[in-house]
Amino acid sequence: MRELVVAGIAVDQESGGPVLLLRDPKEEEHFVPLRIGEAEAVAILIGLEGETPPRPLTHDLLSAVLAALEAVLEEVVLNRLEEGICYASLHIRKENGEVIHIDARPSDSVALAIRTGSPIFIEEEVYEELVQELPGF
Repeated sequence: MRELVVAGIAVDQESGGPVLLLRDPKEEEHFVPLRIGEAEAVAILIGLEGETPPRPLTHDLLSAVLAALEAVLEEVVLNRLEEGICYASLHIRKENGEVIHIDARPSDSVALAIRTGSPIFIEEEVYEELVQELPGF
C-alpha cells in the first residue's frame, strides 16, 4: 500500500463534473483521479479549507459520532476496483481496541479522513490501475 494526499478538486473536461485528485507525495506529476458527486466535492473542499458550517454536514456528523463513541478512524483504504468503480474501506478502532472495516465510497471516505486527520492509503494494484500523469497541475 502507499499513502495518498488530497491534491485538489478538478473539473472533468468532458462531463463538467468534479474529479477528486489524490497523489503520492513522492510523485509530483502522478495523480489518482476519481470522479465524484458535486455534494462530495463541496464537502471535501469545506474540509480542506477548515471551514465550519453553521450546522454539521454528514461528514462532520459522522466525525462527531466517532468521537462520542470514543472510536478512531485509523485509516481509509482504497482497496479495489470493480467494473471501473473504486471502492474504499474505513478502518475504525473501537474503544475496546477492535478494528472494524466498513465499506464506503472513496469520496465520503476522503471527506471524513480530512475531518479526522486520518491517513488515506491505496492498494498498490489499484494505484497502478488508476494512476495518471497530469503535468502542470
